[in-house]
Amino acid sequence: MSSTYRGLTKIAWGYVFLHLNLNLGTLNVLPNWVGYLLFFSAITLLGDQLRDLTLLKPFCILLGARELADWLAVFATGQTLMGQFFLLNALLTCIGLYFHFQLLTDLAILADGAGENGSGLRTCRNVDAVLRTLMCLPLPWEEWDTLGTLILMGVLVVWIIVMFCIIWQLFRLRKKFA
Repeated sequence: MSSTYRGLTKIAWGYVFLHLNLNLGTLNVLPNWVGYLLFFSAITLLGDQLRDLTLLKPFCILLGARELADWLAVFATGQTLMGQFFLLNALLTCIGLYFHFQLLTDLAILADGAGENGSGLRTCRNVDAVLRTLMCLPLPWEEWDTLGTLILMGVLVVWIIVMFCIIWQLFRLRKKFA
């Protein structure tokens, strides 16, 4: 099995850990920090083919540390930790937006180099970036009327579809390197 295949497998499973939450009480048994651990490992495996990808390692460590701190805080107290530090949380949210945008950009380049069409990943990357940004805006989410709630639900459904498309495309791309 090639290192590219293993790296793409880890990234695909990393996205599964990030976007599939299975909770026992308040504790997520598929913690997000495992996703970043898988990303870090994958970046190491894919670094020879995609040299720019290795530049994401420090961001991956920061995002993984944030997720681990929040996971441990929920385990210990039932509440997240980073939400209490607005500026730090805002900075890490921006780093997360950049990290995922660049990761998917590099994977689209990998797809193009393998004779696959990377435009699907690019489209999903763009929609994901717009939706992540939209969800971070200080809009009065709680105060919306029925129409606003329906719009928010529509946005969330589109985001879920985009995440499934990203995961599906990554699992499909890895077959190119089996």
